[in-house]
Amino acid sequence: DVRLVLAEALWQQAGAGGTDEALPHYEAAAAMAVKSGDAFREGMVALGHGFALSRLGRTEEARQRLERARALAEADGNAGVVQFADGLLAEVKSSAAAADDGKETTQATWRHFAEAIVAEKPAVIFLRGSLAAPLDEASLQGARHLRAAGCTKLEVVDVCNPGDGVPDGLQAISNSAHLAFPQLFVAGVELRGWLDLPAERLRNELGEAGVALGDPAEKEPCHGTGAFAEGLEPWEVALVELVSQKGTEDWASLAEALRFRGVGEPAGGCTADVLDTEWKRLAPLVKDKLQSQPEMPCGHSCSTCPTRHDCQLHDAVGDVRDIEDLVGG
Repeated sequence: DVRLVLAEALWQQAGAGGTDEALPHYEAAAAMAVKSGDAFREGMVALGHGFALSRLGRTEEARQRLERARALAEADGNAGVVQFADGLLAEVKSSAAAADDGKETTQATWRHFAEAIVAEKPAVIFLRGSLAAPLDEASLQGARHLRAAGCTKLEVVDVCNPGDGVPDGLQAISNSAHLAFPQLFVAGVELRGWLDLPAERLRNELGEAGVALGDPAEKEPCHGTGAFAEGLEPWEVALVELVSQKGTEDWASLAEALRFRGVGEPAGGCTADVLDTEWKRLAPLVKDKLQSQPEMPCGHSCSTCPTRHDCQLHDAVGDVRDIEDLVGG
């Protein structure tokens, strides 16, 4: 009783917000009630303890204490306490839902959806964009990591355009603060931390699941995706990347490669003439970005990139690469 009195005195002294200094006294009072076998007293302590926890925002602990108080009151036939406990439990549930802000619901719904998609498939990746044209830095890193492991063909779900099969409430999953992408599922199970795995380890995981693998990719120029994606359509991002790899000598070949990537196309269609015209529009934007020496997702700038001599983007925009290139020319 002394412990309970102390707990209530500390709580009242703290005002409406309460204080966690009262909690140890509630716990001690509960232990004494249990030891003495006084179920009524234990129930009253649990009720006060649960109320205090709820006001401190510790909703899960509050729920446990209030459910214990309710069970003891129900066993004792005390309908008034049962009703009071039910009211407090309803408040706790409402507070928990507001604090959760949809996080658990979104994650649970997403998990069920993803598991249904990946069932009986060797591997599926959920990312923003596609492997050919990722739409953010994390997705770009994921696409490169897969290529480094020799994986260029697997089922992709673009969470920015997931299709009609997405459950209600998940149509905007790419913008949800409660979900992180890319997510890689291998043999029906999410492979957590896969971006941190060495490429050889990732290759083994994919191979054991039956994913068709090619030779691991060599280091490649990183122009065209993470450094140039802002403000561009997916097909424009893909076009910049293709130009960085192939140059602008054969627009027909570039048009075919762009169509193959399946990331959309210009309003006038994906033809050699249209791409030539579109590149004339894009080239000044790309040149401005190149001249600012942006840091690429790999951590290099253009002047420090170890594969800069393989990149044709500078030539395509009429830009001088660096002093070394001038000397070499």
